[in-house]
Amino acid sequence: MSSAHPFLPTNSLQDDPRVREPPYDSLMHPYSLRRTTVYSLPVELLTRIFVLGAGYDYPYAGTPFLLKPDQEYYAALSSNFQLLVSHVCRLWREISLRTASLWSILHFREPAHIVRAQEYISRCLPSPHLFDILVDTVAERDHIPGVNLCREEIQQIFKLICPQVKRWRAFHLKVCDHECKAAARHHLSSCGPAPNLETLQLYHFEDYMTSQNLYLATYKPPVTVFSNDLPRLKNISLIGVNLPWAQSPYLAHLHTLELALHPENIRPPYEYWENMLRNSPDLQTLSLHYSGPRVANGDTKLIWPADGERMIIQSLENLSLTDLDPDYLVRLMGRLVLPGLKRLSLDLPDQDFTPFLELITDAKNSLQPPSNLSTSLYIPHPPFPSFSKLENLVLVALDASTASLRNFVRGLRELRTLEIHFVSVSDAFVDILFDEMEVEVKEGSAKIPEAISQPAPHQSCSSTPSSRNRAASTPLSVERVPVLPRLETLKISGLSGTKTEQLMQFRHRHFRRLSKQGKRERALVPGVSTWIVRWSERWKGRDKVLDQLVEQGWTAEDGTRVYLRTFEGENEDDDDVDGEEGDEDEGEQAQDAHVEDEDESELEDTSDEDTDGEDTGST
Repeated sequence: MSSAHPFLPTNSLQDDPRVREPPYDSLMHPYSLRRTTVYSLPVELLTRIFVLGAGYDYPYAGTPFLLKPDQEYYAALSSNFQLLVSHVCRLWREISLRTASLWSILHFREPAHIVRAQEYISRCLPSPHLFDILVDTVAERDHIPGVNLCREEIQQIFKLICPQVKRWRAFHLKVCDHECKAAARHHLSSCGPAPNLETLQLYHFEDYMTSQNLYLATYKPPVTVFSNDLPRLKNISLIGVNLPWAQSPYLAHLHTLELALHPENIRPPYEYWENMLRNSPDLQTLSLHYSGPRVANGDTKLIWPADGERMIIQSLENLSLTDLDPDYLVRLMGRLVLPGLKRLSLDLPDQDFTPFLELITDAKNSLQPPSNLSTSLYIPHPPFPSFSKLENLVLVALDASTASLRNFVRGLRELRTLEIHFVSVSDAFVDILFDEMEVEVKEGSAKIPEAISQPAPHQSCSSTPSSRNRAASTPLSVERVPVLPRLETLKISGLSGTKTEQLMQFRHRHFRRLSKQGKRERALVPGVSTWIVRWSERWKGRDKVLDQLVEQGWTAEDGTRVYLRTFEGENEDDDDVDGEEGDEDEGEQAQDAHVEDEDESELEDTSDEDTDGEDTGST
């Protein structure tokens, strides 16, 4: 006998012609085959499926921020999965409408998204779920009514979301117009506290066209936002936006800090920059893109500390440096000590960064205290004391001397993942990847990756007798291995198919080079297990060797076949043959996949009426 579903009227299932009672024989034999429908799935299981489906295109993978300093980058909008399942049938619609977490992401890029957000908010209001908000506007000259957002629409959006400010969990705002900026200043300075806000990203970039417009946009001092009451703030990104640095107490206890596109006059003084770092003991990610502490330039109020006074940030694991001058970068990094760094991203084009590489790889020079500094104040550490233990390196652009690049690469003995954009990196870097170095390997070691030690011969002169005895008791042999001996994943762009194939041969040859250990043979290096190259069907035929590697894989002399994965850059030009415009954060994909258009029209769902499977939304 059928019972009523908790989300439907009492007689809805009995009256539905699609649902029938099982035959009498099947009731007598519980293990016999029965016809099942979507109504057979438990509500809890369907709810879980809907939540997982809505989170499949999770926008925060790898970073808490949706926007990037790149003006051509468009943040991926939220998934439409919840809209789709709500139009399948009456039952699924009832379940999805009662699952408030499906409707807590409010992304605004088109006027139609305002109406949609009104409906989403109404579906979430009875529940305690918090909102993730993205507001992406355009400049006045790029505004197309009914297509994108600008001055009129941003006022409507703030009037809609500000009453819910206590339920904001993440807020991302991009403005490219001075009136949009004025609206944002007004609403964010008057909306009141945001007690649940964890992620804040404010982006302002504008082509001022004239000096008068520039003056009008910058003469006003920054305003206090959210009444300075952001007790849960962990992640903050300021792109072209400055704050009242001396009156922003929430710039502490951060996990992620991004500063980008700040002219010199609006950058934070070193005092407040230092406070941000020292008061964030759990800071994990720091990103500087043409930004950082303000240079003193003779102003005693902005003076930096002496060269040897350094801040030790134990918790920092990820560091990204983009578009910084070499001298400024050396001064800045010379005052930081990052012993736990695991991932380093460098996008430093058009200048010689040899001094920076020498600073982070040559501890000998950085250990000498300056002559004008008391030794009691000096901390004898290079910026990256654990540089050799770096696990992930991203090189988008870097130019330096061959010697400094070689020392840099040779020091990365623990590197697991390398992403490199060869077009904007020194030409010598390709040849350096074919270098070999000598290492000391313990005789009889079962795990060769753990046996790789310092390049031979580097025996310390200050070793104790006991350490020398232990070393003497373990026979060592000197072996030659490729640089980056622990490398497992290599993601490359801008390299020809011929060079890529040669590099695969070089790495595989060392992987297959065996050393006799009694009856056991072992490889000296683990080998690169994942090869990822920039390639697209649109570029097919431009590099036949690369085409063949992607489509058929690479076969070694011993018959081992290696297949390559591919990625396609964001906002790429069809005429870009070698990947001159790639991005280090480009999405990976299977070789037969294609990047979907982010601006694809979305299903609009603004009706709560029962549809019985009919789609009432517009495409």
